[in-house]
Amino acid sequence: MKKTAIAAALLALTPVAAQADLLFTVGAKASVWNVEPEGMLDDGISVEKDGLNMDSENGQQLTVFFEHPVPVLPNIKIRRTDLEFNGDGSINAEFNDTLYTEEVDSTMDLSHTDLTLYWGLPLPLPFIDINFGVNARQFDGKAELYGKTTLQRETVDLDFVLPMLYGELKVNTPIGIYGHADINYVGYGDNKMSDISYGLGYDLPIPVVDIGLEAGYRTLTLQTDEDDVDINADVDLAGAYFGASLAVGF
Repeated sequence: MKKTAIAAALLALTPVAAQADLLFTVGAKASVWNVEPEGMLDDGISVEKDGLNMDSENGQQLTVFFEHPVPVLPNIKIRRTDLEFNGDGSINAEFNDTLYTEEVDSTMDLSHTDLTLYWGLPLPLPFIDINFGVNARQFDGKAELYGKTTLQRETVDLDFVLPMLYGELKVNTPIGIYGHADINYVGYGDNKMSDISYGLGYDLPIPVVDIGLEAGYRTLTLQTDEDDVDINADVDLAGAYFGASLAVGF
């Protein structure tokens, strides 16, 4: 983040403090994520053209965060991702122990909320920020199939929490352009998730507040075990995102 003139003066007078943020910062990011789904649901049901034929969708991402200079206490970030896919395909398979041999309408809602607690590494490098922490991801969606011939409708709630490790790298430049990457990961038993975002951004030369534009790519891989979650899933979601950010230091 850019610092105000007061913060810049303090940094010049106090070199040791340059390793930590001097300002409390409150900010928000909003973006649109264009996602193409691939993979399988339940009993080997493809979500692609040879199965449920789910379309790519534009998901909405909204993030709010609070950062502070207290070394022991974590910074906080909350991110909401709204993401629902709809399909119109034909299958010959079981879903939730119900046999479908017909054309079906389908929905796969993978909306989720992240609560991330993270700390910054005190590196003596003026243009590099590295953060690490933990993330709890709450899924609150569903998977649903509706048979057009039998009129059978089966719905499985995708309602579960995954704890994850979190890491972030940001490389700034004096001209406002920056590179950014973050990763969330967990793996235990047959449950696995990796979520990686990377992109480029530009902080506009506006005083008092930080306003930025960012474009990048996000990939999410989810594998679940029906012993822990209500349904087997092995899906890959990937696509470009475009958004903007706003932050204020005080």
